[in-house]
Amino acid sequence: MRLLQEKVDETIRALGGYFRPLSGLARLIEEVGEVGEALEANDDQSLKAELVDVLMISTCLSNQYVTDLAEQHRRLGTEHDQEQGSFYRLVHEAGQVARVMNGYEGDKPPKRTEDIIPIGTSLARLQRELFRLARPLELDLLKEIDQTNEKNLRRDRTRFALTRDPVTEETIDHFRSATGNTERLWGAPVHEAGMLLEAHIRAALPSLRRFLRCARIEGIDGFIIEAPIERSDSLLRVKEQADQIGRIIKEQTPLSFKEAPYRIDVYAPQLGPVSPYHAEDDHRMFLVLHVDE
Repeated sequence: MRLLQEKVDETIRALGGYFRPLSGLARLIEEVGEVGEALEANDDQSLKAELVDVLMISTCLSNQYVTDLAEQHRRLGTEHDQEQGSFYRLVHEAGQVARVMNGYEGDKPPKRTEDIIPIGTSLARLQRELFRLARPLELDLLKEIDQTNEKNLRRDRTRFALTRDPVTEETIDHFRSATGNTERLWGAPVHEAGMLLEAHIRAALPSLRRFLRCARIEGIDGFIIEAPIERSDSLLRVKEQADQIGRIIKEQTPLSFKEAPYRIDVYAPQLGPVSPYHAEDDHRMFLVLHVDE
């Protein structure tokens, strides 16, 4: 499953980026409906194609929330599962995905008393149902999706406009390169030369607000914000930058600290190599926002 996620990620990045999450959800529901059409028509060839499409878009959504599908399927016991597939269960799991995503991305926040199932769990359950439905067709979904990826690259390379997503922002690459960090991360847009710091942080706020809603439930470890700094700048300058960013975040995020307690760690080249917060970068410092348990 990890290889599947990597291949899908490579394909999507080559095509211009992930759909916005609610657009991706609409695609998922559309494809599940087409599975139903194929079942009703007893059209095995169409059914095979639609099952692959659902696997593809559900993996895209998993990647956007940095889900480890291999671990989720291990917990479900998917590899040794022998239950018969059910379209009704597939629809049910798609509904569960929609419920969680509406809480994260839409206008219907979850009730305070509602137990939220992580979207990674719901997506893995949905995929387990795909594998069950594929078994009587002697369809190897993981093999078929490789061919689908190649087809999508040939057909859709110029079809979609470039889109941004916090899981594909180059800020994450910059941070990993500077620190060696391997956690599950979202990132703000890259700081553009000449952009005022306040404008830069405001551009990150939509993704940051989403992060505050879902990070604790989905186990996303941190949200990366980069800011300009020169290695020759003083440690006081680092503190001033960090304080300004922290102030903007506190003023602009919709959740109070009490509702979504978070902490901010600062990584900078001024913090020496022996420090766990050292960043080996001549022109950037990084703030990592963590939502506390």
